[in-house]
Amino acid sequence: MSSNVGPSSGGYVMNRSWGVIAMLISATGMGLVPLFSRMATRTDMFDGSKGFNAGNSVGALMATGRMSMGILFFVLLVMLTKKWKTLKELKVSPAIIMGGVMIGLSLGCYVTSTLLTSVANAILLIYIGPVVCVVLARIFRKEPMNLLQYVCLVAVFIGMLFGNELMGFKDGAFFVDFNMATSTPEFPLAGIGNAFGLLSGFFYGSSMFFNGYRKDADIAARGVWNFIAAATAAGLLTAVLNFLGTSGIAEPTWALNLHFTTFNWIGAVLLWIICGPIALGFLLVAGRNLPAPDYGIIAYWEVPVALFVGLVIFGEALSINTVIGGILVIGGGIVPAAMILMKSRKQADNVDEVEPVSANV
Repeated sequence: MSSNVGPSSGGYVMNRSWGVIAMLISATGMGLVPLFSRMATRTDMFDGSKGFNAGNSVGALMATGRMSMGILFFVLLVMLTKKWKTLKELKVSPAIIMGGVMIGLSLGCYVTSTLLTSVANAILLIYIGPVVCVVLARIFRKEPMNLLQYVCLVAVFIGMLFGNELMGFKDGAFFVDFNMATSTPEFPLAGIGNAFGLLSGFFYGSSMFFNGYRKDADIAARGVWNFIAAATAAGLLTAVLNFLGTSGIAEPTWALNLHFTTFNWIGAVLLWIICGPIALGFLLVAGRNLPAPDYGIIAYWEVPVALFVGLVIFGEALSINTVIGGILVIGGGIVPAAMILMKSRKQADNVDEVEPVSANV
């Protein structure tokens, strides 16, 4: 078997080379979310203290736009490839719908997080997702975990605490402070932003877990249903946050109250296209052509891309705690995946790998 060929599922043979390229494109697009989301919503793109040209729930609205653009993209793809019959005949399973719902909720929470807290905090929190995926696979698919994987899970959790300044070093001493209700001049709602980041990580991991099923489904046909489910979920999140702001349950700042400039709309369109159908479309391609270890390793490329955006474009300096947190989060995700990958590559040299029956759920 060629080195580019991976596990098969329902007659489909993975193309790892294409999967790697697709995952790099996807991770880069995802890493640019903080750039375009702030361009789309802030009164001054480079100064968060001046607020938004909308309410705080605008992050979920931006995610809804991304998902809706994804529907349009995949419908056009189905038309161009003449796969209407494939779309009609696709058996839409709970896994396909839940994969879309979870990514819609994840990105709604993540975009909100990038607006309310630092890029570093938002990206380190969403990247507890692969850990969530591993835990869910352990619970529901009974996938075994060794000591190294447990150690790495703990490392990612501790890294998240360091990255969000809940634990670390300050004034020459070690501290532990679990008060997330933090506020800064630029991010007065940083604590809430961190909470949204944590939710985004949970939903992201859940999406990865559900995307592990139904690898037999055609990408274009599956993409249509994935994005319909995602847009619906993100739209409902937007509606709930807007309702909280308009009903008096939460501060009025959570009402949408859109008053975008032309510059904001340009940022929104770039977000919806580059970080929507392009990034998420290639994510589906990668999920179909890569085993979980490869998928998980390359997904972490999003972290340095996002940190670069925060550091170079927005001038968000990385503290020693953020650096330590980043190393723990990235290392905790990559090390076990790399170990599994090396083992599977050695096995692939001798025998064909077959995808588990669970891939058809």
